[in-house]
Amino acid sequence: MLDTGRSLSSYPFQANMAVLINIILAVATLYLYVLASGRFYRRQEPFLGYLGAAVVLDIATALLASFKITPTTTLAGPHVVPWRSVLFLTHIATATLGMFGFIAVFLILLIRGKDRPYVWLRRFQYRILLPAWAIGEVIALTNSILKIVLKIRIYDYFRF
Repeated sequence: MLDTGRSLSSYPFQANMAVLINIILAVATLYLYVLASGRFYRRQEPFLGYLGAAVVLDIATALLASFKITPTTTLAGPHVVPWRSVLFLTHIATATLGMFGFIAVFLILLIRGKDRPYVWLRRFQYRILLPAWAIGEVIALTNSILKIVLKIRIYDYFRF
């Protein structure tokens, strides 16, 4: 390969490929949560393995992104946590509620057993936890994708 002396950041497509790991992890987690939650709600086996995998991926993604272990798209301007953004706060609140809620559901199923009726828990996790987590995750995914494609942070447009 010909070395032109250009850094990796001068090749936008290659630089953005590394950032895709966060997006791939988030989409995989979304898929697993939807699959596990739907199967648990409808009493279809297997669901516990999918739920466990989703919880592990969710925790890993949250830690990797929060501590900036995985690469993220860096835009010009100040790099501060957007605490004054309604979208960011919504993302943090709903994704955190969903993540800890699904951790609790997973632990309940592991400790008490997965074969009980759990009528209330099945409805709650499918109608409340899954949509809450999905809303938070879609906000984060939208921000990540728009940072790559349009070079904008959506959190900057929804401030109070």
